[in-house]
Amino acid sequence: MCLATVYVDMGDGQKEEVMQDVAFIEFKRQGFLLTTILGEEKAFPAGSKVRNIDLLNGSMVIDESESSNP
Repeated sequence: MCLATVYVDMGDGQKEEVMQDVAFIEFKRQGFLLTTILGEEKAFPAGSKVRNIDLLNGSMVIDESESSNP
């Protein structure tokens, strides 16, 4: 099973963990939605940028300057 931990890029090489056990990422016109294996959801607006997705290590980094929580 491939689950990811999602981080927000805080700048200066710093990352803050925002969600663990992400099983599903859905990209929509209004942004994207992360869903964990237990159904917890977190939305990011359309201006948010995915910096990278590391499938080998199960991580995803989002650009902090554009992200927010609903």
